[in-house]
Amino acid sequence: MKKTILILTSDPLSINYEIIKKSQNFFKKKLHNKYLFVGDQKDLCNNIKKDNKLIDFLNVKRGTNTKVYLKKCFELAFKLLKNKEADGLINLPLNKRFLPGNYAGFTEYIADAFNKKGKETMLLYNQNFSVCPNTTHIKIKDVSRNLNQKKIITNITNIDNFYKNIPGVKRPMIGVMGLNPHSGMDFEKNTEENSVINPAIKKLIKNKIRVIGPLVPDVAFNEVNKKKINCLVGHYHDQVLPTFKYIHKFDAINITLGLPFLRISPDHGTASNLRNKNLANPESFIAALKFFEKHYKKI
Repeated sequence: MKKTILILTSDPLSINYEIIKKSQNFFKKKLHNKYLFVGDQKDLCNNIKKDNKLIDFLNVKRGTNTKVYLKKCFELAFKLLKNKEADGLINLPLNKRFLPGNYAGFTEYIADAFNKKGKETMLLYNQNFSVCPNTTHIKIKDVSRNLNQKKIITNITNIDNFYKNIPGVKRPMIGVMGLNPHSGMDFEKNTEENSVINPAIKKLIKNKIRVIGPLVPDVAFNEVNKKKINCLVGHYHDQVLPTFKYIHKFDAINITLGLPFLRISPDHGTASNLRNKNLANPESFIAALKFFEKHYKKI
């Protein structure tokens, strides 16, 4: 029986409809999974302005309040996933102002919805190597006080399990960056490297997880090929994402680990400034679809 993967059309004020339009040829292929769109079907078809090739659709009327509309879409998708009527989720980009409640991002929102708050991991994945920020969408001044051993251990354990169970890497290598310049070697002993990062690494090694670090942040990406690192873990959003995106461009996806299923989104934002300009790049969305196709037996 085919697995069912839900696709949230998400933010209607973004490039999402154009991305779907440019990806339609994918759905004409013989596929291992069934892909079920969740959103306003009429709204999508009006924006695509051509015959709708998306046969499988759960229609949710948009109405005038975008936040209420999106909440209905999320709740429907979550219900299907909780009832085991769906096996995975792709959500197209979303402006965080439309999220219900006060969440740093969709990663935290969906984790809370499935009672996995604090157990979720944000992984930016490419088959060559991936990155993970230990803290996500928070201010730089708040990073240090939000960084702790539990968070590092949870994230790296999730990454280790993911690589072993989905891509099938028997002994993944995970590199951990330092937080401070030169991993704190120029400062007094009271650094995050000494109090948080090093102790976490030692516990992970004791748990037989292959971890190296703390790697000096300014040369950490140079170590990826040399040390055959599968995933490089940093401690805040822009410590790892800018270089990763510069290297991989749109050939990457955002995966939430630690849930009872895989949640994937394209590795880019809503790009509302490009809406209706025919400039949207669908490659990351297609990469998400291809990931589910490649690993359909393991999801």
